[in-house]
Amino acid sequence: MPKFGIEHDYDLKANEEPSACGQTCAVCDASPIIFRWSDLYGEAMCACCGTPYQLKGGTPEQESEGAYPYLLVKADWLATCREYWQESHRFVHGGLTFGERPGMREFLEWAKARHPGLFDASVNNAKEG
Repeated sequence: MPKFGIEHDYDLKANEEPSACGQTCAVCDASPIIFRWSDLYGEAMCACCGTPYQLKGGTPEQESEGAYPYLLVKADWLATCREYWQESHRFVHGGLTFGERPGMREFLEWAKARHPGLFDASVNNAKEG
């Protein structure tokens, strides 16, 4: 069953990870971040704004480097995410889940209207890759 917010005690178990301790959210500035798991192994989201972080696991490079948590928002999107949060204070379900991602559609519509160049860059990168 997909997750729509904090529904179970298990969701908050992400906060028991050593990498979760004492972190400040890069988008909403929540400090410390209260994490909740997404449906992807090792990925958690800020319970305040929905920004995704890798707390454990991840890519082979992340695992070998071990500098958790990893912010799972591309650098060229970070300022846009912060701007949206500061303007709306709406949760954007940025983590991976098997089902609906509450707030994601509204965020993408807002971002496309405000920062269409981000979408052009994404299309161009996909064509090059």
